[in-house]
Amino acid sequence: MITKSTFRKLLLITLITLITLGSQFGWAATFYTCINTNLNLNVGTAPTGISYLWDLKKDGIQVAGYPSATAPSNFTSAGSYELILHAQTDATAGLCQSDPVVNTIIVLPELGINLSAPTLPAYCVNSSVASSDIIATTTGFLATYNTDLTTEYSYSVVKDSDAPVDGSTLGTIDATGKYTLTTTIPGVYKITGTVKYKQIGSNTLLGSGCPISSTEQTITVTPQPTAPTIIITAAP
Repeated sequence: MITKSTFRKLLLITLITLITLGSQFGWAATFYTCINTNLNLNVGTAPTGISYLWDLKKDGIQVAGYPSATAPSNFTSAGSYELILHAQTDATAGLCQSDPVVNTIIVLPELGINLSAPTLPAYCVNSSVASSDIIATTTGFLATYNTDLTTEYSYSVVKDSDAPVDGSTLGTIDATGKYTLTTTIPGVYKITGTVKYKQIGSNTLLGSGCPISSTEQTITVTPQPTAPTIIITAAP
């Protein structure tokens, strides 16, 4: 039998545990993550006589299988999830519940990226315009996230049959995601773009940022031809 004194001690331990959880995930905090990212929602071992009960709602609708003693480990579809945790005493103590710890986990929709055809499919190394632009168009980013998140671009470039390299070593990437190949080393360059979410606000982005890559575009950098030799002789 749990006495009133023991019960108060258990609730105090529970409160300390929940404060620890709050320091990890924040009281009423918002987190962003990607579809199928494995999340570690660990609150440790419950004190004697106390158990934890998880509840989960997606876009305000109860998720099947909750409340549950088991925390969710990942989320398989995009949406806004309300993650709720209670501590409660066992049945002999009347199933008394703590105030809930509530966090919002926003599972982000997948991004898409398309690359335009290059402005110059080929350019000469000594041309007055020795560069070529590729414009990136991104889909899937919702404006409602733009105070916390933005998009970040990177490019992989393969020259001839060489290994892929960071595209920024052979060109430039501007804030809109436009890639400009500026190298003057002759060759055939296959260019692939990648876009992902990037945190800019105070709400935490968990995981990799949901990177996704485009199909490739090709730019040929043409070597300067060797100057011809003119042989002049007297006509017979």
